[in-house]
Amino acid sequence: MAQEFSLGKAPNIVITACHGDLVVKSWEKPEVLVKGQDSKAVETEDGLQINSNGRLQLFLPEYASLHVENARGDVVVKNLRGITTLHDTGGDVVLVNLDQVTLGTVHGDLSAKHINGRITADTISGDAAFRNTGSLCLQQVHGDCVARLVNGDVQLTAVSGDISLRQVSGNVTIQTGHRDANLHFLNGLVNVSNIHGDVRLYGALRSGTHNCQANGDIILRWPLNTAVQINAQAREVLNRLLLDEVSEIKRAFSGRSGNGDPVINLQANGRIVLKELHIVSEEWENYQADEPDLDLTFDLEGLGAQISAQVSEQLSRLSFELKNKFGPEFTQKMAEKIAQRAEQAAKKAEEAAERARRRAEKQHGVQFGPRPGRPPMPPVPPRPPKPPKASAEEQLKILKMVEQGIITPEEANTLLEALENK
Repeated sequence: MAQEFSLGKAPNIVITACHGDLVVKSWEKPEVLVKGQDSKAVETEDGLQINSNGRLQLFLPEYASLHVENARGDVVVKNLRGITTLHDTGGDVVLVNLDQVTLGTVHGDLSAKHINGRITADTISGDAAFRNTGSLCLQQVHGDCVARLVNGDVQLTAVSGDISLRQVSGNVTIQTGHRDANLHFLNGLVNVSNIHGDVRLYGALRSGTHNCQANGDIILRWPLNTAVQINAQAREVLNRLLLDEVSEIKRAFSGRSGNGDPVINLQANGRIVLKELHIVSEEWENYQADEPDLDLTFDLEGLGAQISAQVSEQLSRLSFELKNKFGPEFTQKMAEKIAQRAEQAAKKAEEAAERARRRAEKQHGVQFGPRPGRPPMPPVPPRPPKPPKASAEEQLKILKMVEQGIITPEEANTLLEALENK
């Protein structure tokens, strides 16, 4: 059943309950379209209130605001410019191209990308993945937490899984991490405490004081000829940086480069390793794999043929080796069985390559095939195995002659060499 409501360009949509999956998208019309087999929608002073006993699909004006009190299934919200609030969701949550987002409890995984504003969340029971977002404030993540290209601060109170942050413009604060923390190219102040695993810190940091504490090891990769003051405490400090005024007293280490700013304080129950960081290229470092101008230069055309040819080659070689090993007992029936296996493997390889090509075309919206002006790559014919110069039968005859005393071992060696060089 579909219902349509005219509520203006920026209506307020409240979903009190949705017992199935919830999908919300924007469209160009100023109306609100509600699709659900067992749903009830009631107009309010500033928008619409909806209750659904099954799956619910909404099409909203771009500047609509969405408030979901309870959704028991998966939730997908895309392309809204208003405020999005999800209080309690029972499944996975996918957020794409939104402004400000507020989350209560997410009982599944969370995926958010292209979020212009701030994201806050109380509890995420699964993994949390962020890309191209505003600042993050997460109270508790029971799975892994991965964030890349964050325009703002990152505040993590407690993360049960691994933490991976890359290219964060603001400050990073992590209170507790129960596994490892991987921190790449952070532009703000870093304060990381109570990491139960290891910490890997890559790239230069801004001026100021940074603190990092781990129960495991800490690995700092620092750019060459970049100013820094490092103060480290650990059972062992392995320094591979060119630092001045180095001091090592028991478990304490200090050293500086340049004017000694920023200051990095490191504390680990394991080891602390200081290494040089080699940045390949600024162009590669700023590369974003999910940009629309993605250029995939690999060619899936003919991949199945190549795989099947390699499978056939390997099975042909196996057939030859078995024939040499078993001699006349290697029957035609066994040869036919191996040929049949090769044909089946080749067919499966070609089908897998075709499925991979279709998934890539669907994901990136492009068509993979031969490059312009270049014919498709022909299938590679299997190469016949190169037979040994001395066959197994000839070698066996020579060894029997030695056993029977007809020839000496020296003469047998001469015969074998002659057979190998024929």
